[in-house]
Amino acid sequence: KAFCNLMGTVVDPVVMSIPGSKMRSVGALLVTHWGVSGPATLKLSSYAARFLAEKDYHSPLAISWTGERKRQEVEEELLRLQAQNPRKQIGTLHPFSLPQRLWTYVISKLGLETCKPWAEIGRKTMNRIVETLTNDQYVIAGKGTFRDEFVTCGGVSLSSVHAQTLESKHCPGLFFAGEVLDVDAITGGFNLQAAWTMGVVVGRQ
Repeated sequence: KAFCNLMGTVVDPVVMSIPGSKMRSVGALLVTHWGVSGPATLKLSSYAARFLAEKDYHSPLAISWTGERKRQEVEEELLRLQAQNPRKQIGTLHPFSLPQRLWTYVISKLGLETCKPWAEIGRKTMNRIVETLTNDQYVIAGKGTFRDEFVTCGGVSLSSVHAQTLESKHCPGLFFAGEVLDVDAITGGFNLQAAWTMGVVVGRQ
């Protein structure tokens, strides 16, 4: 619930990943009233489409709010910030140009008071801040409705059609094009281009 209070907040870039796998994406993340969206989310959902379907769309999710910065780099920047601004409140001095609402959310998530001065942030608490900024853990608990999807994964196997004509190998005279075939890509116009190109190929038959 607290996370969804960030609705409308955009963080760019973030790194989103599925713990225990090599699937990750980099880009902008948008917090919505129902969860997350934006380029990074859409790319990861494309990469992990089959994996998530097998898990019934229930899986751990990790977000690095500081993009591709290494943990050590994040820690060093926070320690520098602390050393230069010991008397300033942690809630008013947010690092890495993070949106104010996100920084306040991170502080609250850790049970810290926004009025606490940086000088009172000890090593243990600092480690918790670094961990949350670089490896914030969530659980995927479902997906959007079909009408909200940009592209669908799955379809007629490419091994079932002739590559040059897209004609069915099993039913002569039957052709396939677009997402009815098992072809999908990340957002950015690639799926539209694939549909148009295949449409031309089939139309010429």
